[in-house]
Amino acid sequence: MFSIPVEGTYALVQVTTGTTATFGNTLQYGTTSYDVYYSYPSTANVGTNLTLSVTLHASQFTGPYEYAINYNLIVRVFIGSSVLTGGVASPNGSIFLYPGGNWGPNNVTIPLTAENTGLALGQSANATVGVELQDLVFYHAAESGYLSEPPMQTQAGSLVIQNFGTTINSSTSARNGNSSQGYFPYALLASGAVLIVLAAAFPWGRSPRKT
Repeated sequence: MFSIPVEGTYALVQVTTGTTATFGNTLQYGTTSYDVYYSYPSTANVGTNLTLSVTLHASQFTGPYEYAINYNLIVRVFIGSSVLTGGVASPNGSIFLYPGGNWGPNNVTIPLTAENTGLALGQSANATVGVELQDLVFYHAAESGYLSEPPMQTQAGSLVIQNFGTTINSSTSARNGNSSQGYFPYALLASGAVLIVLAAAFPWGRSPRKT
């Protein structure tokens, strides 16, 4: 769990973690299989960024397939009729991903807005998370080369997205809004003291003394 600020306080947010069911492909010469380890908050608020951590694990290859390369993970968040998408791609020159190897953890950030979630102020909805893997695999048989795998998709849990908006702390606003009223009595005392000093220095109301 981790803390997020809520109106001047901190609230604990449960983190959803897990491993997707093994997914992969049956190819011309053999098979491939992968796992994705993930974590993300179980609740997220509109107006913030939803950050998901994903790690790709090459589980097992059979046949002449040796390693994966050019691997990309695409994360989709399904909320009602809306689909929010983010992703992370392996950089050029990334290492070959052999069975037993990991790539990550990598952060995928998806902004949450009222427009892309379809949530009005005060609304909330359940959302599901899906992960797609795109990659190439190298094989070495009678001939060698790279094969583009068909995209692989799997579900990775769910979360609640809410639009609670932001509110101003009432006690703080009361203090700020009434600050002028709090200083008013002191202003009256100060002005009264000034008048007394002026009256003593300039006795305008007294008649001239006769000689």
